[in-house]
Amino acid sequence: MDTQSIDDQLELLRLKELFMSNIDIRSKMAMLICEEDSSHKEFCELTHCTPEIAKMFAEQLLMDVFLTPEEITSERERLERMKL
Repeated sequence: MDTQSIDDQLELLRLKELFMSNIDIRSKMAMLICEEDSSHKEFCELTHCTPEIAKMFAEQLLMDVFLTPEEITSERERLERMKL
């Protein structure tokens, strides 16, 4: 996995963490990512991500988005080690 791919995965992980942070954010993110607008402009504004990352997030299976804080920490550590 190259550095850009790792960075993309870390950014997706950040969005998953945000998604899991509280029900209000989760609901808003879910509504925005499901809209027909393929640019995901409002989603990007809410989450401070690029349209490319928003598209990648939208393609995630729901079960891959629901992570515990421990799973998020473990995955972040694994990805950070890969960058070295």
